[in-house]
Amino acid sequence: MKKTLIGLTAAALVATPALAISWRTELFSRLDTDTNGSVSITELEQTGCRVNKKLFAYADADRDTGLSKVEFFKNRELFSRCK
Repeated sequence: MKKTLIGLTAAALVATPALAISWRTELFSRLDTDTNGSVSITELEQTGCRVNKKLFAYADADRDTGLSKVEFFKNRELFSRCK
């Protein structure tokens, strides 16, 4: 019973949305090297992402030449090998 409870607690912690948010925050912080709250093509390329400029423009819904955290994660599959 004790092992089952520990296992269920561990599973609940792994599935907690707060943990999902933290990896996103960490990744976005690493990409946003100038800490202005958006990620530019240059920042993505400098951190190892392969960027297609047309796909970047598509992902940049508000056309401010940078991707907000929401824009980036909504379209993350458009960028290759982002670390």
